[in-house]
Amino acid sequence: MKQAIRVTVFITALCGIVFPALLTLFGQLLVPDKAEGSLIQENGKFIGSELIAQPFTSKQYFHGRPSAVDQLAGASAGDNLAASNPELGTQMAEFEKRRQVDGASLPDDARVTSGSGFDPHISLDYARAQVKRIATERDLPPDEVRRLIEQEAGNDAYVNVLLLNLALDRSES
Repeated sequence: MKQAIRVTVFITALCGIVFPALLTLFGQLLVPDKAEGSLIQENGKFIGSELIAQPFTSKQYFHGRPSAVDQLAGASAGDNLAASNPELGTQMAEFEKRRQVDGASLPDDARVTSGSGFDPHISLDYARAQVKRIATERDLPPDEVRRLIEQEAGNDAYVNVLLLNLALDRSES
């Protein structure tokens, strides 16, 4: 019995204190910005994380993927409806109206929620589908908006919505 208690205390201390402390230490030493949650600051103020989606509703910003939980950090869930579910058509019509995008050419990531509801990235196709609306709202040439998409995406097939919107704001200042 004593040996079982000692093993339990040892394993609890190892897994609950030592291991997390070592991971935190290595994270802080090797990648401090990522260890803190990849937080983004503007003028000394935290405005978000590269890892968690934020709801952008203004017509002058790129919009992220639909979210079943409206990007509320306390809840995480997907809510993908089957193609045969009539509610999907209703939701898509509302979404297309609200986002002012052409449903016929809308990519899949614009139609369905991510598994967690917090995916901060959208496909380049979805970003490009929003160019006309953003260029009109900001009175910018569409080519300038497209250039920002390509710049923020780099060689990736996806772009971070928060970083893209920050680049959009910076381009006007």
